[in-house]
Amino acid sequence: MKVTILSLDLYGFNKFIANELQNKGIEATYINSAAFKHVYKNFGEKIINFFSKTILKKNLKKNKQTQFVLDKILNEIQDITLVVDPAHFNHTILKEVRKKSKKLIAYNYDSMAQLPLPADKMSYFDEIYSFDKNDCKKHDFKFITNFIYLPKSPINFKNTLKAFTIQSKSKDRIFTLSKIADQLDSLNIKNYEFLVYGKVNTKINKNIIFFNERIGLETFQKRMDNSEILLDLVRDGQNGLSFRIFEAMALQKKLITTNKNIIDYDFYNPNNILVIDAKNPTITTNFLKSNYQPIPENIYNKYTLNNWIKTVINI
Repeated sequence: MKVTILSLDLYGFNKFIANELQNKGIEATYINSAAFKHVYKNFGEKIINFFSKTILKKNLKKNKQTQFVLDKILNEIQDITLVVDPAHFNHTILKEVRKKSKKLIAYNYDSMAQLPLPADKMSYFDEIYSFDKNDCKKHDFKFITNFIYLPKSPINFKNTLKAFTIQSKSKDRIFTLSKIADQLDSLNIKNYEFLVYGKVNTKINKNIIFFNERIGLETFQKRMDNSEILLDLVRDGQNGLSFRIFEAMALQKKLITTNKNIIDYDFYNPNNILVIDAKNPTITTNFLKSNYQPIPENIYNKYTLNNWIKTVINI
């Protein structure tokens, strides 16, 4: 069986799908468009691209990225090609993988509110899965959550951090994060680490750390494993479960989240998961003091990558 995984994979989540398939003896190819790095040869080339975009409506940089992906697509017909968040890819790429695939599957782990998938792109696919229940109802997608990609860890009783999160900067989340930091400060909890990718904002809690270079997946996995509580602050309009929730399950960590839909899932335990209001978050002392309670194995296994692959790839 031949399977290709195509995605814009900034943090490498989808590489785990390819690795798991390879471990099962399947010929799996992993194509990550984020691996494309364009460097202008000189300032003149940058100027040429600017005028090409504005006048000719041709983005030379995007054209090179498209060619980068096309060069990675195998000539051999694939039994299945899985495209993760296909809205990132243009028609040229989608037409090519359609020609080279017996079955073409899409998986959206961004909501349509954040990353719309036009109908003309939907038409390429035999099946479309989504982690967003509202999108599934509206567009007749198949529902599946994200997955646990980490091996299950024993409970760490020697955490040096009380709480940890890493996120991109966005107006709908940064002030929620600041209010949480304010509450922890008022409770004299200083051992938390909140990292935000983006420019410094001086109007929020001074203990929030801003950074400009992306941190690798392994690095923040270590920080998560060293924390008692993880934070999951979702963007407006999102109701699907982010990877942070499944990282918390694998690492057996408590979770503070603004995703109110989590209470409808069978792994939800108010002892482990505190659901807060994004505009007026309240961190209770009872939750801060409670110990993590393990999730029953039969429930935990439903959300593993192995089970995800059985469903989507039909193995």
